[in-house]
Amino acid sequence: MYHWGLMDGPGVTIVDRVTLGAGDAASWLGRLRSDYAPGAERRGMQLAAAWWSHVGPDAVEVTVRWDLADVAAFWAMRRAAGQDPAVLEWWAATDALAIARSRNVCARA
Repeated sequence: MYHWGLMDGPGVTIVDRVTLGAGDAASWLGRLRSDYAPGAERRGMQLAAAWWSHVGPDAVEVTVRWDLADVAAFWAMRRAAGQDPAVLEWWAATDALAIARSRNVCARA
């Protein structure tokens, strides 16, 4: 049972959803873990979970959850990401491959 406001957990959660061709999902997720996640962790993001679901005969939606300590950590991460060309390159390469992508940022109520 869920009790609103009583769960322990991160102050901020980021949920990235990237829809890819079915043949691209595994390699993209592998590159996320090897190429993107180490820099994200240096910026204060913790890779909490990743999973995928088939959303069509040839498409997979990869969902990635990142946790941050609090709202201040989120804004510090954003500043650092904006100054890191590797972040822009990562998302540009993802956009060239992705069918769609979205990011939701959630703070504990």
